[in-house]
Amino acid sequence: MMTPRERFLIATELKEPDQVPVAFLTSCYAPARISLSLKEYLFDRQKKMSAQIKLIERFPGCTFIPNIYADFGIVPEASSFGGEVIYFEKEPPTIKKIIKNWEDVDKLRIPDVYRDGLLPKLLEEYRYLIENTPSKYEVDPPLIRGPLDLASWLIGMGPLLSGMYENPEYVHKLMAITTEAQINLIKALEEVSGGTKILMVCDDVPGLISPKFCEEFAFPYMRKIFQTSSQKLIIYHCCKSSMHVLEGLAETGIQVFNFSFENNLAETKRRIGHRVCLLGNVEPIGIFLEASEKELEKVCKEQIKIAGPGGGYVLSVGAACYGPDKSMDALIGAANKYGKYPIAIG
Repeated sequence: MMTPRERFLIATELKEPDQVPVAFLTSCYAPARISLSLKEYLFDRQKKMSAQIKLIERFPGCTFIPNIYADFGIVPEASSFGGEVIYFEKEPPTIKKIIKNWEDVDKLRIPDVYRDGLLPKLLEEYRYLIENTPSKYEVDPPLIRGPLDLASWLIGMGPLLSGMYENPEYVHKLMAITTEAQINLIKALEEVSGGTKILMVCDDVPGLISPKFCEEFAFPYMRKIFQTSSQKLIIYHCCKSSMHVLEGLAETGIQVFNFSFENNLAETKRRIGHRVCLLGNVEPIGIFLEASEKELEKVCKEQIKIAGPGGGYVLSVGAACYGPDKSMDALIGAANKYGKYPIAIG
């Protein structure tokens, strides 16, 4: 019998494993389950590893993306540019923007991944996890921000979007800087690990802009980052509707797409499911967070029926994992019940 990770990897090759895999994105979810304070989780690497292992052991029927990993939330890259990190008791940290006006872009420098912000801690923790995690668990590289997503943290989403109209030359300058910074981070992670199997990039901004602006401000920079990682399995997450740019996203080099619940699953499968493994897309709030197990089973059955045939599909949520244990159990149970290949759901 295949392991959940093996099922997932076969699906990423656009093939049919023994059954539809289940995978969840993780994002500071582990400490909330065991009443560990977020600050303890973020800055005590042993407690962090323990919390992540407990999450994996609680749900043996699925895989997590990343699995065991250095987790400081979504702020490490922006912190390396000098942004002040704001910590909360029960919420992931956020960061203050550092660019007040577009002329400030001319003063930006590429961060030193070994010296600036939280990046040294990120690299140190990644090394620690590789050296100390029990061999039965996979250690994955941390999630990184896409170039537009990182730019939005530096200047703010509103100014970034309006800048595409009013100051496109400065947007390109900023994008060149964030892209180079992320490429440097990927190379540093490679130095620590000696070679990673996956790269996971999160960027919601392409879902907020037109196809024209995606072609100008998003896709060229995404391709540069993905080309740096051409030997890896590239997993891309966008929790905004991307129906207007599906084909363009598929052409950037992504191999796995974790997509929004706002996407039409059948159309997404039809348009790019033969090129990209689809990871999703149960609605994360009203359904995954609040629905009964019976309601969730019905939703998952329909998703498997639509996207499971032919392979290249992983049942998941259209966002990071914040649902209760019973909801995660329901997705795993539905895949066990309805996801055996060949799919035969009436």
